[in-house]
Amino acid sequence: MVTFMFPDMPGGFGAILGMGGSCFVSYVDEATVHKSHQIWVNGRRQSSYPESCEEDLAREFAIYKHIGHHDRVLRCFGLDEIHSPDVHALRLELAPLGTVRNLIQKPPKAPLPEQTRLQMCRDVVDGLTYIHSQGVWHSDISCRNLMLFDGYRIKFGDFGGSIIRGRESSFPTTVAEEAQYELPCRGREVDERPTVKRELFALGSCMYEIMAWKRPFQGLRDGEVTERYERGEFPSLDGIPLTVAQAIWSCWHDVYDCADQVKERLICDQDETASAY
Repeated sequence: MVTFMFPDMPGGFGAILGMGGSCFVSYVDEATVHKSHQIWVNGRRQSSYPESCEEDLAREFAIYKHIGHHDRVLRCFGLDEIHSPDVHALRLELAPLGTVRNLIQKPPKAPLPEQTRLQMCRDVVDGLTYIHSQGVWHSDISCRNLMLFDGYRIKFGDFGGSIIRGRESSFPTTVAEEAQYELPCRGREVDERPTVKRELFALGSCMYEIMAWKRPFQGLRDGEVTERYERGEFPSLDGIPLTVAQAIWSCWHDVYDCADQVKERLICDQDETASAY
């Protein structure tokens, strides 16, 4: 996971736009960024993490290639060799408005118009439906991994921990969801929770964050959030349009079996404006 900062003026080649536990995201040009553990400018190393993330970059590149092109998925342009020998950077589409999480946390934090937020939710559902149709589990669905473009349209990014179904041995799980996005065990062992239900639970939290303009149980410690989920306690959906509120509730309560069902619910009733229960 990378924390994106995305200043209004990204600066010149090599300017850092975001940092994570193992890599930087740095400015290349007005259309692309590099994701790597090192930054090189004019043959000089400007920044570096102590450990290489070459295997992680190769894995994420393979995921992007497998997924293919879609309007709701960040474009990947390949692995660039930024220094010889064998220092690479994943070249990705630059998201000019940063991430959804970044926007929500940015002062004055006023929510976007309701219709815009509804479209954002539909974008997320559309993107996840496509990703799943390609046999991929994202594994870290979160507003911090949703990239924003003109018109507040959304694209999924950060596939560093994603899984290709049927190739789990080559793409083992390496990440977990945030506490507010994590499916409770509900009497199951941690590793017995169905992956699709985990993805859909996280989708519900994602839609909640967009519509409520805050994370579920924002301000509580992770452990307390987990305890509330295990007790069956969830944030109120009051004030959220009925169709989206029902979709969020159903994602949180294991009702749906696939993202297509969520998409059908939102798109079939996208003009619904009644208040939530």
